Amino acid sequence: MLAGVTGLYVAVWTVYGIGTDAAGVYAYLVWMVFAFGLMMYLDGLVGFSTHVLLMLCIVGFCHMAGANLEVSGAILYRQVWFGFIHYDHLVHAFGMGAGGLAVWEATRRMLAADGGMRAAVVVVLGANTVGALIEIGEYLASLTLTEVRVGAYANNMQDLIANLVGALVAAWWVMRRTEPARPPRSPDR
Repeated sequence: MLAGVTGLYVAVWTVYGIGTDAAGVYAYLVWMVFAFGLMMYLDGLVGFSTHVLLMLCIVGFCHMAGANLEVSGAILYRQVWFGFIHYDHLVHAFGMGAGGLAVWEATRRMLAADGGMRAAVVVVLGANTVGALIEIGEYLASLTLTEVRVGAYANNMQDLIANLVGALVAAWWVMRRTEPARPPRSPDR
């Protein structure tokens, strides 16, 4: 069902972006098709929980909205509320929390990180790795595509900070919801 919802909102935001001549509509369409395919593949391998898939679905929707929706003459990604709350940073914080949980679910069996501090470390490392890769993509896109308006160096650094905040919140959640992982048994036991 979430796959259908995701496909629907990608199609709707793409049509909306084309209709309003949004600058990043095609770049976001390509990214979302790639990300959707990757998540479908990974879900087939590891079987993500419903809450992680729902969170990732919400993140994708927020990215599509941020790139296509103009509010007061500027895309949603450029919106700032109360002088310091950036839409972009909220999406990154929530997204990296979801990304960290997805990485944890995908790796917990391989790393014996089923809970506790080990799980928290996997979440933080995974979320920030995904976040750094996204920022590298944004930077390369800003160098090669004139229509991409994701911001400059300061924006990338602020996004990385927001990514860390989301990862730390997700790590706290994992530690509270799981039992501490037991160390693997040695072969001579």
